[in-house]
Amino acid sequence: MNNNRTRSISRFLLLIILSGLILQISAITKAEDDTKTVHGYVWPMTEDFLGLGDPFLRKHDILVELREDFRTPAIAGLSVTTVLTTDNTGEFTIEDVPYGNYVLFIKRPGYLVRCMNITISDPDPDVIELAPPATDPLDNGMFMLWAGDCNDDLLIDFDDSLMILDHWDINVHDPNYDPACDLNADGRIDNADIMTLNERFGYSSSQYAGAEDVDFFVKKGQGLSVTQGAEYCIPLSAQNIASFAGEEISVTYDPNELQLINVADQLYDAHTAAGAIPGTGITITSVSPSSLKLTFEATILSGKTWSGVITILKFKALITGTATMIVEYPFGKFD
Repeated sequence: MNNNRTRSISRFLLLIILSGLILQISAITKAEDDTKTVHGYVWPMTEDFLGLGDPFLRKHDILVELREDFRTPAIAGLSVTTVLTTDNTGEFTIEDVPYGNYVLFIKRPGYLVRCMNITISDPDPDVIELAPPATDPLDNGMFMLWAGDCNDDLLIDFDDSLMILDHWDINVHDPNYDPACDLNADGRIDNADIMTLNERFGYSSSQYAGAEDVDFFVKKGQGLSVTQGAEYCIPLSAQNIASFAGEEISVTYDPNELQLINVADQLYDAHTAAGAIPGTGITITSVSPSSLKLTFEATILSGKTWSGVITILKFKALITGTATMIVEYPFGKFD
């Protein structure tokens, strides 16, 4: 009887061990299956005015990433340079994407960054076909990219035009050649690139279909050629703004290079202390020897946007050479 009881207990313990192993194997299998593959197409959109550009080259070096948010670099293993198929469709595939919320980040030099929030979850098919919302007929199921953002600040504006002019008539064999300025990829930076830029002048990354909920953040660095003792006016401008909504603009600089003299040089009186500046809509929220933060309010009618100069900063140069100033401002609500 004791032998039978011992065998029964042994069988029971063996059953428990086997059940545990099965549960562990099931858990491992489940963990390994908690990923998906994302797939889609991207197309850099330009007007080839002179018929010299190469659409195949334009689809080279397109980076596609999945990020936790716009500000952070790509999550390890979740980025790829688009694979060009034989029909040059600009196809991309990212495998083994864990469940979660992501920002799809697409970038090519000289083009506006394109972003869209996506969610990967269990009910999704194993291969998820990514496409922009069907609100822009030009997308046609692909992620179109708009040409003209040469300086990579999420806005196509005069700064980009000046960058092209700085590289004028430079070809691909010149060491100063910058592919971000060769928008039609014809190997030369010239009038065709200016014409391409003008097609989307004033556009920003927040105007892509599907970008409405992405929390963009712009950082613009500016190297100023200065002479010690001289004073310099720096305009802060914005284009196509639907709502400022109390968003904060941040300006940082080296106090050994620059001294802030006035936050609103368009006025007669100098303003450098925290507080509202009467008649301007500007409020200085904080100020220090090396940084400045401010907000701006403006009356914008429903369905309209605001463009113009927010304020003019004035600095005094404390060195002779190059002084660096960085301007940062939220861009997600700037439509």
